[in-house]
Amino acid sequence: LVFIGATQERSMRAFDIMTGRELWKTRLAVGAQATPMTYRSARTGRQYVAVATGGNMSIAAGTGSEIVAFQLGRK
Repeated sequence: LVFIGATQERSMRAFDIMTGRELWKTRLAVGAQATPMTYRSARTGRQYVAVATGGNMSIAAGTGSEIVAFQLGRK
């Protein structure tokens, strides 16, 4: 599984690294300005993926800054 979020299109996606198939996509309020990272909660054991978003006036990514995190898991 690989996550891509450092794009101007205001999306974050997950791909199957073996097939290249897109498994998940979500819209962000502004473009991601960093490589996504993952972490596991020591308290709950749940895994998350997070990315920093924020405007960059030199590209069309929008303005605003926040850290966006998503909980990983099966449906």
